[in-house]
Amino acid sequence: MDHKNPGGYRKTETLEFRYLRSGEPMRFPIGTVVGGQDGPTLVVLGGMHGSEFCGIQAAIELFNSVEPGKLRGTLIVATIYNMGAFTNHTGFVVPQDNKSPMSDFPGRQDGSFGEVMAWHFERQVLSRADYFVELHGGDIPEALSPFAVALKTGNAELDGKMERMARAYNVELVIDRKIRADDKLGAAYRKAALRGVPSILAESGQQGILSAEGTKVHLTGLRNILFELGMMDGKIVDTVKRIRLESHGAVRCDRLGMWYPFVRLNQVVAKDEVVGEIRGYFGELIEEVRSPIDGLVNVIRTSPSASLGNALIELHRIAKDN
Repeated sequence: MDHKNPGGYRKTETLEFRYLRSGEPMRFPIGTVVGGQDGPTLVVLGGMHGSEFCGIQAAIELFNSVEPGKLRGTLIVATIYNMGAFTNHTGFVVPQDNKSPMSDFPGRQDGSFGEVMAWHFERQVLSRADYFVELHGGDIPEALSPFAVALKTGNAELDGKMERMARAYNVELVIDRKIRADDKLGAAYRKAALRGVPSILAESGQQGILSAEGTKVHLTGLRNILFELGMMDGKIVDTVKRIRLESHGAVRCDRLGMWYPFVRLNQVVAKDEVVGEIRGYFGELIEEVRSPIDGLVNVIRTSPSASLGNALIELHRIAKDN
C-alpha cells in the first residue's frame, strides 16, 4: 500500500517470485520511504539469516520511524530476506537448499533456491542502492559482541565511505576485512562493495533471541548512518571507544562430539591457547581446541552440538593502530 503526501511518502509491498523447479514462492517484504527532498538511496536488509531477530526488528522499527518529510533521498528496507528460515526457525541456511545465503550472491536465475532468491533480490532491490547495510543479529547457537565490518577494497574513496559508515554505527568493535575483485565469497554486502556501492555488515543480538537491547544497538547505528550520509538532520550518537580488529581467525569443528567453550566474549587469547574442548558422549576428552592466532574473541558457539565445519569461536587480531 502507498501512504503519499506532498512531503514524500511511505510504501509497503511484498515482492513475490516462484522457484520454477518446484513452484514454491519466495517472498520479500519491502518498505520504502521516499523523502521530500532529493538524496541518495540507502538499502537496509534484515533477516539474511531468518532467526537473527534483532536485525529484523531494527529494520521494521527504522522503516516506521523515519518521517518522509524529514528524509532526503530514499530509504528501502527489506525486513526479512530469508523467509523460509524465519518461518521455520532455522539457523544459518536457506532451508529449501540447506545452503548459507551468504554464499549465494549475486545469484543465478537457474540455480538452487537460495541462488534464485539472490538473483531476484539483486535485480529488484540491491541494484537500486547507493549505500547498503546488511543487518545480522546472532543466530540460534551464537553469543557475540556487537560489531561492524568495514571492507577494504583498495579503492581509497570507496573504503573511506565504508569506514565512516562502520564508525558511525556506535559499536565498540570495528573489523577491517580485505576483499578482492576475484573474491568468491558470495555475501551480499561484499558483492555490493565490489560493484562500488559503499556497504557494511552490522551485527547485534545473540542466540536467536529478540531483545530490546540488541535491537536498540542496530537502530541507533542505522539512524547514525542516515545522519552521516546527510539523509536526515541529527546528531550522531557516539558513546563507545572503538577497538579496531583485523585478520579473521575462526576455529571450526573437525571432530564430532560435545563442544565446551572456555572463553568469554571480548577475551584476549594467545596463539595455541586452549579455548575449549570437544568431549565424547560419555564425557571423555576427544580434543583440546586451540586458538590459531593472538586475538580477541567476538563470537562463541554456545550450543554443545556442532557439525563438522561449524565455527566454534571467531576471533580477530587487534590492529596495531588502536
